[in-house]
Amino acid sequence: MAGTRVVAGTIMVTNAQGESFFLVEKHGDSISFLNKETESGGKLPMGIIMKHLLEFVEIEADSLRLIDLANLKAEENNVSLFVFDVVERPDNPDTLLSDSDDVVWRRSKELTTLLDAYDFGIVPMYK
Repeated sequence: MAGTRVVAGTIMVTNAQGESFFLVEKHGDSISFLNKETESGGKLPMGIIMKHLLEFVEIEADSLRLIDLANLKAEENNVSLFVFDVVERPDNPDTLLSDSDDVVWRRSKELTTLLDAYDFGIVPMYK
């Protein structure tokens, strides 16, 4: 469909012990950023992905801060990746998840293989 593109996103949460985790979608043994198709003339990409991410976590929208926006290139497609941070610091990030077996938190070091699948102009670094 003309005018359709994909926007991707993740949420970074840092627990009370200072460990950072990212919200990703499981596909068997692999993971991906959560993504959603957009259509031209509709809502803005940031609003679309933010609404999609909030379907999988029990977090208020005003608890999210946009900390990074990167342009990814994968399979000849350009994808905007929005990275949000959560203001709260839970003891266990799993308490923030809604009921979904396919969406999980992963440590930043576990994202290496996921990030290898994309061509970044600039690679954001999160610890």
